[in-house]
Amino acid sequence: MELRHFKAMNKVHDTAGYVAALEAFDSIPQLRELKVLARQRGGIVPGGSVLDVGCGFGLETLRLADEIGSTGTIAGVDISPDFIAEARTRAEEAGAAAIDYQVGDAHDLPFADGTFDSVRAERMLIYLKDVSSVLAEMKRVLKPGGRLALIEPDFSTNTINIGNRRLMRRIVDYETAVAVEQSWLPGPLAVALSAIGFNDIEIATRVLIFPQELGATYFKSIGVHAQEAGVISGVELTEWQDDIDRLRDKDQVFATIGYFLFTATAP
Repeated sequence: MELRHFKAMNKVHDTAGYVAALEAFDSIPQLRELKVLARQRGGIVPGGSVLDVGCGFGLETLRLADEIGSTGTIAGVDISPDFIAEARTRAEEAGAAAIDYQVGDAHDLPFADGTFDSVRAERMLIYLKDVSSVLAEMKRVLKPGGRLALIEPDFSTNTINIGNRRLMRRIVDYETAVAVEQSWLPGPLAVALSAIGFNDIEIATRVLIFPQELGATYFKSIGVHAQEAGVISGVELTEWQDDIDRLRDKDQVFATIGYFLFTATAP
């Protein structure tokens, strides 16, 4: 799995690895805390109407469906047909077939103005070049006074406890440059929300700690990307991967990334 492919998931047709990795990431306790807070601050109430933008295969959409109950309405949009197919299958199995899953582009949401009480997105804006136009679309489909919740990482805060810090920085900086379009999105996001007209902007943060295996696998893989691009040598890649393996063998991998929750009210 390569994060850079999330820039165009509609062109990825073997999504099994992405599903497994996203499920592993979803289990991180600090991310779960942010998701709970997003539901609390994001206006998710029984009987409400909710849109999950960039819903993937519906991990959070199903939780939102539980929150709003049978009297609410919920839709999920994702650019990947394979993710939407998987989401529909999981919804059917969970008895939540009423979820309106659609293949669609966040820049042109397939809903009328003022449709939803709540709109949320997670780890989606970092892969887009034009964030402001997507925020404007989210505002368009929100009812007046509707609530927005966004969970996004500061990708530049990716780190792991490798002793060679210069090597770590070179590898992570390369991955940051190529894997996402918005490597420091939390910085300008509050300003962008305000400029578009959102009010009551609140920010919460968590530092996510990778599970041992997920952290080791991810950071070893970005070393390979850096070596293939000529950013590091083959000798440096061996050093990088050997150090990670030694840490993993002792259950001492300590890899983290900063995540931010933005909530706001539509005018």
